[in-house]
Amino acid sequence: MLFIKEYDREMNHRTLSQGPDVFHQALSCVLLGEKRFHVKNDHGDDYDLMYIENQSWAESSPEYPDSPLFHQDPLYPPYFRYDEYAKERLCFDIFEGYDSVWFEEIGEYTVVLTGVLLRFSDKRILWKDERIKWFYPDEDRIEIISDDPGPGTKNVLRVIKAFHNSAFVCDYDNMDPVVLFHHVFVYQWLTDLDMDKVKYAEILVARSEGIGSILTLYARTRNFLERFGITVTLQPGSSRYSDHIITNYFNVRMTPEDSNSTNTIYITNYYGLLFTKMLRYSTGRDFDADSLNPRFLTELKEYGDAVLADKRMLGILLRGSDYIVSGMSGASAPVTVESALPKIREWMKEGQYDGIFLATEDKDILDKMVKEFPGKLRIVSQERYSIADFSKEGVTTISALDRVRHPDEEDYNAFLEDSTVNYFYALYMLSRCESFMYSGQCGGIVMTKSLSEKGFKRMYCFAQNKEVE
Repeated sequence: MLFIKEYDREMNHRTLSQGPDVFHQALSCVLLGEKRFHVKNDHGDDYDLMYIENQSWAESSPEYPDSPLFHQDPLYPPYFRYDEYAKERLCFDIFEGYDSVWFEEIGEYTVVLTGVLLRFSDKRILWKDERIKWFYPDEDRIEIISDDPGPGTKNVLRVIKAFHNSAFVCDYDNMDPVVLFHHVFVYQWLTDLDMDKVKYAEILVARSEGIGSILTLYARTRNFLERFGITVTLQPGSSRYSDHIITNYFNVRMTPEDSNSTNTIYITNYYGLLFTKMLRYSTGRDFDADSLNPRFLTELKEYGDAVLADKRMLGILLRGSDYIVSGMSGASAPVTVESALPKIREWMKEGQYDGIFLATEDKDILDKMVKEFPGKLRIVSQERYSIADFSKEGVTTISALDRVRHPDEEDYNAFLEDSTVNYFYALYMLSRCESFMYSGQCGGIVMTKSLSEKGFKRMYCFAQNKEVE
């Protein structure tokens, strides 16, 4: 992003003229290695433009998550090229439900987004920074107000100047310029093709991702892009799961032979899509029973009928292990058994449940829960991990630990198929429980909710410390 800075008269930089394309001129020079520019301004003080890469700017904030998982591939693309006049290639979803947009400080993205709203919407445009008039001197729709409307102001989208971890705390009423810009220009990040020319969207997933994340992303990407009639596919051989596992147990389409660069979007860094509001709150059919192979679903139902019968169970999903090691925070924060126990006991007493069905990949959590609820706990046999396992092997993810434990490829694939099947048995059993409690946001929670045919009488999220709808 290009930031507006005070004119530095002690330094010589390329001089640009103020105008509608000043940012595009500067970005073309950024590609040549330049980082700072003088701008001659006919509508106010001369100023400098300084380029800072979006991801670097985000990571420099103390609000950016510490987890190493979010310091690998960039979440926020650089956007060296974009077209703010191509209405059909802009995404307006993020503005739905707001009457007004308030901008705190001038910069490349806030100036460009103001122009987008002026051209293509009738929303009120509120500004704290009077310098916006440098760019739109004759525009009466821009209202200069000295006061910040404040977080939570009804129907106002606040665009603050500092990085705000909207994606991690799921707060999309208050956004920073980089995140908002990405939401609006996401189609142009996905492809240079016209969206109506696209036939497929191929997802290339990280090999560290679990099957829950893969299936959730697949479903949500499909929901987001179905407005264009695009078929979402998975690149064969791209995940740590063999194509046999994915196609044998799930209804996921692999990329067909007629896919090519003239008709396909290639989503090679899906984190940039995953952390948008459109994916977090995708509308339409999410992962559900139809996402499973019918034969596999029949097996799950038969097992559930045999084990649960007419028992009234409290389902609990507690993520630990790599969620603790990698420092997951915000809506995805893990929870200790000790902090969860008071609420679990309260619900057990109020609901008079026959027992608890616990789903967890963490051996330490399982051991503590068995001790606290002797004779009340039901589980599915599956691979489990202790925190010490990660430090011993010097890894931070379950996928890396599994690779260390199963170095032989044939053994690894057999193990992965077995653990994947058991994982879905656990999620299905959770979906059959009367009420549901969970630590924090993860793919397993999304799938549990989606698999539940009747829904849950009550749900509680420990990361949010509240009962949820």
